[in-house]
Amino acid sequence: MGPLDAFLRFAFLGFAAILAVISLWSYQRHRERRLLLLVAAFGLFLVEGVWLVVEMALYWTSSVGPEWVGLNLAVLVSLYLALLR
Repeated sequence: MGPLDAFLRFAFLGFAAILAVISLWSYQRHRERRLLLLVAAFGLFLVEGVWLVVEMALYWTSSVGPEWVGLNLAVLVSLYLALLR
């Protein structure tokens, strides 16, 4: 596991955490059902990010390579950009 993989894993975890918290605050303020679905989606990404960092910290064999983590990060960013519209 190289430095690029470690960076992507921590970036994925951080971005997923930020988006999950912000969407949860938005749901608490507006109480719309679609925001609850958004909280669930970003929460799943957050769980995946935690798993990827725990996997790295415990020196387990990588379940995914940096290209898959980068692809997940790109999907997460594209979901965020779609929300900005």
